[in-house]
Amino acid sequence: MSTAPKSLLTEAVMFFSERGVCKEVLYTEFEALLDGLVATPEFADETIEAVFLQINNRLQVRAAVFFTMDFDMDGYVNRLWNMPLRQLAEKAGRGPDMGGGPIRLACLGFTTSPEYRENMWKPGQRNGRADLALIKEAVNRNALGIIGDDEEAYTPIPAERLRVAAEDAWYDDSRGISESETEPRGESASQPVIAAAQTIEDQAQRERDEHLNKIALYTRQILTLQERLKQAENRRLADLDQLRQDHTDHLNLIRGEMIDIKNELASQQKINASLRRELAKAQNRTSID
Repeated sequence: MSTAPKSLLTEAVMFFSERGVCKEVLYTEFEALLDGLVATPEFADETIEAVFLQINNRLQVRAAVFFTMDFDMDGYVNRLWNMPLRQLAEKAGRGPDMGGGPIRLACLGFTTSPEYRENMWKPGQRNGRADLALIKEAVNRNALGIIGDDEEAYTPIPAERLRVAAEDAWYDDSRGISESETEPRGESASQPVIAAAQTIEDQAQRERDEHLNKIALYTRQILTLQERLKQAENRRLADLDQLRQDHTDHLNLIRGEMIDIKNELASQQKINASLRRELAKAQNRTSID
């Protein structure tokens, strides 16, 4: 049995618009979207068609999972979205040849996991071009910066090598790509592969560190905002207590003034009654005289 190392695969996600591929991200960046660490404002309040890809060091697609994603009004991924893309790619059936042999394909109408069918779509034609051809061209442009194991990795494969079989020729095969389809590698090719693996691992470590630093920064910002919110709430409660106290003092003052007015009115009424009695007596004396 051969012990030659398997070709390294880079995982990426490409998003589609009506015109074709509109956004490309590595899987680590895609995970940041899923974690809600970043938003995609251009996808706000839309359902976007996307494809999860596994690409080898020769810039050849080895697996593709076509799925849809819902974004909210702020451009964040719907928190209910959950699809095991890697697992779907591993269990996918054998699809068309995109220049490096038949790929593993999972899409609407061609999947071994029907429970995810409602969140999948089927590649077809877009703006007069085949979706698979658009994906192949995007991979060859290598905007993702995939590191190849030799110079051939950076040589775009001519478009005429894209041999897309008819859909009725696609068939399910849970075994994936057979050993006979993998390209043999001798001992002389192992060193570049190891070096590429180390480079990719270093890049992944840097991305993980950056991810952790962002989480720490966001955590500090959240704690600061929570403290400010608590202080503002305490100030609001103190102002409310002061307003209540001022209102109570004002009511007590008004009640005291009303009592004084009532007492003064009662006293004045007594004086008036006394004056009326004196006036009545005076009038009686005058009539007698």
